[in-house]
Amino acid sequence: MSLSIRVFDTVLDGKNINDTVTRNSSDFWKVFCNASGWSFNYERVHSLADLEFFMSRVIKQDIIIFSGHGNEDGWHMTNREVFIPSTFNHKKIHEKNFGKIVIFSSCLIGKSEQLCKEYKSLFGARKLFAYRHVMHDRYCFLNESILLSMLEQVGSFSESDFIDFKEKTLFMKNLNKKHVRLHPMVMF
Repeated sequence: MSLSIRVFDTVLDGKNINDTVTRNSSDFWKVFCNASGWSFNYERVHSLADLEFFMSRVIKQDIIIFSGHGNEDGWHMTNREVFIPSTFNHKKIHEKNFGKIVIFSSCLIGKSEQLCKEYKSLFGARKLFAYRHVMHDRYCFLNESILLSMLEQVGSFSESDFIDFKEKTLFMKNLNKKHVRLHPMVMF
């Protein structure tokens, strides 16, 4: 199975909110997808209006990665809006965009089980992955590239596949932050 990835990049360097080019996960994913033989596309989204616009069009890729800053309150946009399911116009999501795998490559979103379940429901996602800890980009890239490589191998990703992924990547849990007891990624 060959994967297809769409990345949505937003809020960039928190120290300089006007910086709209420093953080660019698409640079990593473009190279990684090319090397893996996967299709890739990305968009910069800076507002909820941008996100509504892109979600209202057919997204051909099977996996959507939301890359940017996050918190237990949602995914933060460049213009300081926060993407939360309860305020997002679900009617703006094209029907062909349901049933995809969604990854929030953002800090702390996975800490809120309720929020993750709401995102999963909003997108009608097959699976939703998120981080429960503060994460540096380089460790997000490591975890997600391994996760997606395993997904490509097994096809459908079950709970036991996710447990296997966590066991194989458990050694990395303290690279990002010391004294972490639980794997940083969760699946819904």
